[in-house]
Amino acid sequence: MGAQALANSVHAVAKLGYKDDAFMAELVKAATLQLRDFKPQELANTVWALATLGHTGDDFVVALVKAATPQLHFFNPQDLANTAWALATLGHTDTAFMAALLEVAMPKLRKFSEQSLANTVWALTTLGHKDGDFVAALLKEAMPRLHDFTPQALANTLWALATLGHADDDFVAELLNEAMPRLHDFNPQALSNTAWALAVLGHANDALMGALLQHAAGMVLGFSAEGRRQLFLCMLWLKGQHSDVAVHAQLAAACERAWMEERDDPQSPHVQLQVLAVVRQLPGCSGAVSEQATDDGLFNIDIAVQLPDGSRLAVEVDGPSHFLSNQPGTLGGATLLRNWLLEARGWRVVSVPVRTGWEPLAKQGKQARRDYLLSLGVGSS
Repeated sequence: MGAQALANSVHAVAKLGYKDDAFMAELVKAATLQLRDFKPQELANTVWALATLGHTGDDFVVALVKAATPQLHFFNPQDLANTAWALATLGHTDTAFMAALLEVAMPKLRKFSEQSLANTVWALTTLGHKDGDFVAALLKEAMPRLHDFTPQALANTLWALATLGHADDDFVAELLNEAMPRLHDFNPQALSNTAWALAVLGHANDALMGALLQHAAGMVLGFSAEGRRQLFLCMLWLKGQHSDVAVHAQLAAACERAWMEERDDPQSPHVQLQVLAVVRQLPGCSGAVSEQATDDGLFNIDIAVQLPDGSRLAVEVDGPSHFLSNQPGTLGGATLLRNWLLEARGWRVVSVPVRTGWEPLAKQGKQARRDYLLSLGVGSS
């Protein structure tokens, strides 16, 4: 079977929704030997098919990405969007390849369909890959076409901006104007993603939020546990904003239960205990404790410090999931919202990045780590 026949077979199996891991494994094995002969559309269709079927096989994806890299300039807009979506769905992170793909995609954005625009920004976000210039160009192209976005695409786009920490008030306002009359078409996931995103972006729109939460109250049982937690964070943000938006009691109770169930049984991982030991050596921090709950019991603080001047310090030991993959020093939207909510509860928050800050100092000794924490603002002055 030649390259084109293999690509067509994989694509057809995915289109039919026929999942047979053994059969797919044989196709992948044969395709691996012929990837150099795959044309751009065949490469894009193949990785799309793997993602659609949920077929994991990272070695093949690595080989496929390697084969696709020199051909990216020949990918059409649909191929580019499908490839980005597929890699995100497969959870395959390749920062260099994604940067190259975006460089090729930028001048072609005008030819992207509305769904492709939404899928591409969703893919970037899922991979934790932030490119401010590309996202700005994508939003510029998307804004006049928002009326053609599906409700799910509107919600996904807003969620993506919030997760990436990409602020564009004009675009968000236009998106919300489009979303408002269509809220009845939003499914539970779209509603919770939208509510959470508005909180992360700090975008106050009481009229929309009130309508959104009213719709949500009518479908409480339709929300996943994660969706309820998103709504709960939104409610906390509204309270911190002293908003007058009313929240249905049953919805509020269900969302709080989901939140509290998730934060039960806090753990103190090894690296957190390492940081705690060094924090206790800093001025005014000898009484630092691990996993202290906030006064309202809604959050666990990794390392809590009551400083001599009466102020309170929350030291959050943040692993890679708290940061963007291609900008490992930039906090993601979920962590930014966490920090805001802790600050609203009277805590000054310091984030200690494990991979880029703490771990590289392992061979330099405790003094280097003490100096590092002091440089972040841990300790009393």
